Order: sequence, then structure tokens, then C-alpha cells
Amino acid sequence: MESRIPLPTDNIYKFYALFGLLLVIFGFGALIFVNQSTNNLIYDITVEHQILNNTPEELRTVPENARFNILESKLKISKQNKNFYLICIGFIIFIGCFMIGYGFRVWHMVIQPMQDEITRLNIKKLKQDVGEE
Repeated sequence: MESRIPLPTDNIYKFYALFGLLLVIFGFGALIFVNQSTNNLIYDITVEHQILNNTPEELRTVPENARFNILESKLKISKQNKNFYLICIGFIIFIGCFMIGYGFRVWHMVIQPMQDEITRLNIKKLKQDVGEE
């Protein structure tokens, strides 16, 4: 099976830079997904939670009281999970940015000048060989 997407396997620094770019893109997508899914969960829970919260505790039945406690726990846990996911995704985006910076810098400042010099010398040698014949 042949891949239709050519991967830059000729240079590890190109790979670092492009993999870092992939991490950043997917990291931002994950940020949007986590934010949206947490907001949807909170919006779904908040209405019932507020209705039960406005009902005096003495007037709530045992199932309503249990439901209120569960909803309160869900709200608290969803906020904690969102913070944890955002920290993890932020770390992944940071690693991706570091890989992009390091990969492109080394590729552009170290590897590419050497490849340009090799190409220049090969052209010079080929011109000399053609001139000698």
C-alpha cells in the first residue's frame, strides 16, 4: 500500500517541525472540542440544578435531594475535568510549538545551508567535467 501523502523522511528536523505543526493543529481542535462538550454538559445540567436549588431543602423529596447532590457533583467534576484537559492540551500545544521552532530553526539554519553548499559544489564539479570533455 502506497501513501498518497509524501512524508518528509529525508530530514529528521523537517519531521520534527511538521509533527509539531500537527500537534498544534490537533491541540487547538481538542481545545474547541473540550470547551464545547463541557459547555453542553453544564448547560444541560444547570436548568434542573437551579430548579432544585431554588426549592427549599425541607420541601425536596429524597429522590430530588439525591438528584440535586448528583447534579452538584457533576457540575463540580465537569469543571475540574475541563481544567485538567485544558492543562494537558496546553502542554501538548507547548511541545508542538517547541518542536516547530526547533525543527524549522535547525533545518533552516544548519541543514539547508549544507545542502545548498553541496548542490553548489556539485554544479561546479559538473560544469568542470563538461568543460573538460
